Amino acid sequence: MKKNILTFLFILSCFTAFHGQTFRIYYQMTYKIDSTKNESVNKKMLLDVKDEISKFYSYDLYHIDSLALRNVDVRTKATDFDFLITKNKKENKIDKYYIIGLDRYSLKEDWPKLNWKITEETKNIDNVNCQKATLHYKGRDWTAWFAKEIPFQEGPYVFNSLPGLIVDMRDSGDNYIFTMTELKKDNGEVNMDNDFIPVTQKQLNKLYLDYYNDPYKELKAGKAVMKVVDESGRLVTPNFKQLTEFKQKFIKNNNNPIELSDAVKYP
Repeated sequence: MKKNILTFLFILSCFTAFHGQTFRIYYQMTYKIDSTKNESVNKKMLLDVKDEISKFYSYDLYHIDSLALRNVDVRTKATDFDFLITKNKKENKIDKYYIIGLDRYSLKEDWPKLNWKITEETKNIDNVNCQKATLHYKGRDWTAWFAKEIPFQEGPYVFNSLPGLIVDMRDSGDNYIFTMTELKKDNGEVNMDNDFIPVTQKQLNKLYLDYYNDPYKELKAGKAVMKVVDESGRLVTPNFKQLTEFKQKFIKNNNNPIELSDAVKYP
């Protein structure tokens, strides 16, 4: 990461203004789906920033979308919308995106109130001087290290409004860790996502509960196809009761959302 950051800082020093330019920040995200286990998932995430608009999304989503824009034959539809966030500072709104079953939903919220406590503690991360800030947000205690010399009041997920880019951020239990790995100037736009069904938080929670209660509703209604085979490879009729029990157990065991206080309370 050191070389990438130093190169970017040199590029920043060559510009006196950043208006109208797009910048891309890469983060390594490590998180625990099940808080009771030590296994973690690693995900490469991107943060695109242009003026007062930003988008935080997965590299896999970017890769598939970029292939489609270049008219490359893509047989796998982009589905990795986990942690996808768009922020619009001018409108003081953020949008969150979800996939539940076969449908895609968006949730618009007011700009989050982040009561940062900036400390005097500093440390050097890959030759970048960083300062410590702490935050309690939706059930988790967070520690962030931000760099004043990188003049973006931005960071991963919904986090923002510090006097410099967030270089490293993690909660007290290391359930979620964001580490910046690369920064660069980009020639593209910050593309916003529109093909989603808008919902409220109450509606979203109901959708999650409905999915939990009947996760194979679309399959049983013929809206999707699933082939089930036995040990010999023969097609068999799906046992939806058993499949539902397995799915419900999986959902309850993997209920460790980043916004912990908003976790869906499954029966």
